[in-house]
Amino acid sequence: MIDKAIEVAQNGERFLVACHRRPDADSLGSALGLIKTLRAIGKEATLFMPESIPDSLLFLMENEEGIAEVPEGTRYDATWIMDIAAKALIPPRFPSADVTGPLVVVDHHHAHDDIGDVVVRDTSSAATGEVVVRLMEGLGLESIPEGAATPLYAAIVSDTGGFRYANTGPATLRLGARLVEEGADPWQVAYQLFERWEPARLRLLSAITATLETAFDGRVAIMRVTREMLAICGANDDMVEGMVNYARRVDGAEIGALLWEWQVKTPAGSHVETKISLRSSGNADVSQIATALHGGGHRAAAATQLDISIDEADELLRAELAKYFADA
Repeated sequence: MIDKAIEVAQNGERFLVACHRRPDADSLGSALGLIKTLRAIGKEATLFMPESIPDSLLFLMENEEGIAEVPEGTRYDATWIMDIAAKALIPPRFPSADVTGPLVVVDHHHAHDDIGDVVVRDTSSAATGEVVVRLMEGLGLESIPEGAATPLYAAIVSDTGGFRYANTGPATLRLGARLVEEGADPWQVAYQLFERWEPARLRLLSAITATLETAFDGRVAIMRVTREMLAICGANDDMVEGMVNYARRVDGAEIGALLWEWQVKTPAGSHVETKISLRSSGNADVSQIATALHGGGHRAAAATQLDISIDEADELLRAELAKYFADA
């Protein structure tokens, strides 16, 4: 439905652009790339950002400022939400339909909920950032808009693990080269996304890897992070991002899993839920497991969030893994 999305962009004047809950580099980079694209064709575009941006992604913002609440009386011709596969990932305080206008989903996950009035979902793309470039070309832009190259490059680098994952193909590599030619700084992106670690994060890595256990004859490696561990290490939730990959690296493991106690804040107070992050080291399709647990994602990386304890989540995960391996 890329033609329909292009029509929405051409016919509207004022747009809101949002990331999924807990924005990552692909979601934020794609959102910023789309905002620069819409502005390049003379449209008004605003970033909706009700949550804090991880420190590792702040460099993408440059002079951009998001809004946490839509001003009263504001209406949009459409709202674009980037890199979203599940309704549960809609960000908090998301405006009602009479404010957002039609909801345009731009995504690349093959496991997903039925969400969006207009959906541009290319499951052959390594990252949503690639889909944004196709939208850009469909809108007649021959070059990458000013300020868009680095966010889009970060989106692609993040979701390909630095061009290392199996979703990295020739077209993705060519697009990476094009973005560098048009202004993206490979070292800055690599440093911010992969290299810059605070001492607290290194302490947290040590604590998390100490919980490592294997299951299903070594085919699965599972780790945990609790609120207590975060407090002891002086770490925050942003520092947990990417830790699941250490489980995936265990020799012989087809699936890496991280169970993460996540504090949910509400007007009535706060409570702890459990996030489950899954990564595949090869042929395993972790999106099947995440979908069974009411989450989503793609073959190599998927996740869910459940309103249960970490021990209960561990039991559910193992039950779904048993079904998955029995059917495989």
